[in-house]
Amino acid sequence: MIDSHCHLDFDAYNKTRDKVIAKALEAGVHTIVNIGCDLESSERSVKLAETHEAVYATVGIHPHDAKTMDDDVFARLRDLAAHPKVVAIGEIGLDFYRDLSPRNLQREAFERQLELAVDVNLPV
Repeated sequence: MIDSHCHLDFDAYNKTRDKVIAKALEAGVHTIVNIGCDLESSERSVKLAETHEAVYATVGIHPHDAKTMDDDVFARLRDLAAHPKVVAIGEIGLDFYRDLSPRNLQREAFERQLELAVDVNLPV
């Protein structure tokens, strides 16, 4: 069994993260994909994947945080995407319901990350 979308890097798991991962493995989960949704969580996801054999990471900027995407953030995402335990680009997309980032910036961030996925041959 695979947990294809979790956020074990969030602060809520600081005291229980290792136990949660151990219980998942005991329950038959053999692979856990921790999702990056901004630069900081993408970095944490990669670090988590480095410290747990069963954990893999994605890196990306969620549409809520598209306003944070600049050339430096994009370059760092590209670097992170090259890590051998990164399995996808995400969490990406468009969110025109909440509009926490302007729509034009959401589109730009989404397009750049789609291009990154193609460049590094990873799914989104």
